[in-house]
Amino acid sequence: MPELPEVQTIVSELDKKIKNKTIKSVEVFKFKSVRPMNTKFVQSVKGRKVLGVARRAKMIIINLSGKKYLLIHLKMTGQLVFTDKKGKGVSGGHPIPMPKGIRQIVAYPMSGEIKDLGLPSKFTRVIFDFTDGSKLFFNDIRRFGWIKFVDEKLYREETAKYGLEPLSKDFTFKNFIVVINRYPNRKIKQVLMDQTLFAGIGNIYADEACFAARIMPTRPAGKLTDKEIHSLYLAIPKILKLAIKHKGTSADTYVRTSGEQGSMLKYLKVYGREGMSCLGCPGKVHKMKLAGRGTHFCPSCQR
Repeated sequence: MPELPEVQTIVSELDKKIKNKTIKSVEVFKFKSVRPMNTKFVQSVKGRKVLGVARRAKMIIINLSGKKYLLIHLKMTGQLVFTDKKGKGVSGGHPIPMPKGIRQIVAYPMSGEIKDLGLPSKFTRVIFDFTDGSKLFFNDIRRFGWIKFVDEKLYREETAKYGLEPLSKDFTFKNFIVVINRYPNRKIKQVLMDQTLFAGIGNIYADEACFAARIMPTRPAGKLTDKEIHSLYLAIPKILKLAIKHKGTSADTYVRTSGEQGSMLKYLKVYGREGMSCLGCPGKVHKMKLAGRGTHFCPSCQR
């Protein structure tokens, strides 16, 4: 699932593509993918102007005229594809095979196969048609992703579900330590990945932050010293900003809206490096399961 840097990359690039465009019509192929799950969704979105695209946690927010919003979560396999009026397109999110003309790097480690499915494809759930002839496709293989049309009240309710934004002005050490101490018996990685506590940090960057702070991801939050908490506090925004600078981490699950891969992968210190030499000591990177997630760490560097 794309994390904060990947979603921010998609948001920044999508904003350039669709801002100030007006939605002419909407076609929904799977009403399970939208809220409300009926034709009212289509009627509500039609005719509205896109005022901008933003992010909250791992959620994409399309700000519409009339104080309405489209909230989009890509989940495990969601993807947004923008095509201009000539049909030339770019995509961002999870790589789903695209037809010729759609610039995208698609990773298939097993076979290297790329199928020409056309657009709309069997994975297309929603199409937004703009008045200038361009389109925005929402594709999703497993149908866990969703798009919600909400008013101002629901928008505030939805965004309030998420915790402290690591790149916001509210991310102070005072606020950070209060959140860390809220669940002293939880393992620190679990605390970092709890979206109601910290918005946007996922598996990759939780591993990286713990390594940078030299903290074992299995340590109970309440057992960390103030010095260790401060090191973690400094590490999180630094790593996230670096990832945004390099347009996110691309493996086989994420590409930018430009169709290109993010280049953060080569800057990761532990994630995805199981069995490889540690970049901080002569030891090797280990991997274990923590709360069902693959967790990477160095047993020598981290305590």
